[in-house]
Amino acid sequence: MRTIALMCVFVLLLAATGCTRETRGSSGETQSTEAKLTESNQQRLISRTPPPQLDKSLERENLVRRLNFLNDEQKIFYVYLVSYGKVMAYYTAKGKVSSVNSKLTTGEQVLDSSYLLYNGGMGTNRLGAVVVESPALDGSYGTNGDAVFFFTTEDIYVEWNGEYMVSSEPLDLATPPILVRTVGEPQHIPKIE
Repeated sequence: MRTIALMCVFVLLLAATGCTRETRGSSGETQSTEAKLTESNQQRLISRTPPPQLDKSLERENLVRRLNFLNDEQKIFYVYLVSYGKVMAYYTAKGKVSSVNSKLTTGEQVLDSSYLLYNGGMGTNRLGAVVVESPALDGSYGTNGDAVFFFTTEDIYVEWNGEYMVSSEPLDLATPPILVRTVGEPQHIPKIE
């Protein structure tokens, strides 16, 4: 963590000195001098207080543990959908909650511009390699919005575009969910008289 903090301070100092427009003459001598002073100061601080060399990373261990924990199709999760600070609905989900923007293939492709010049008529300029958006597996382009989805223990698909909480154990709610629908019961539409 200390290493990251030192690196952040160094980057901020470099950014601050790189953004100044104060120069002596047209050659930018002041800017160059300040950049050298910043680098010299940072090197001196690093030599006096070097970043630690960790033998293990609890952050990486937590990431591995989380991935293994979530990647169990039989695990039951309790999902609370939240809107305006209130729990709107509550579900039991079998397996993890996923983003609608997760992809099975890469979202971008690197193409040689000569391919684009030949096939797309992009003009006569040689661009080298260019990055283009990849189509999704269904052949469409773009994002799927900003939502998550999951399958309930009854194998019902639920998609939610809002805040949510997930727990591996049920939570005690101070107030009941606003929207309640018992899965498996027929839906009754009230008559308006």
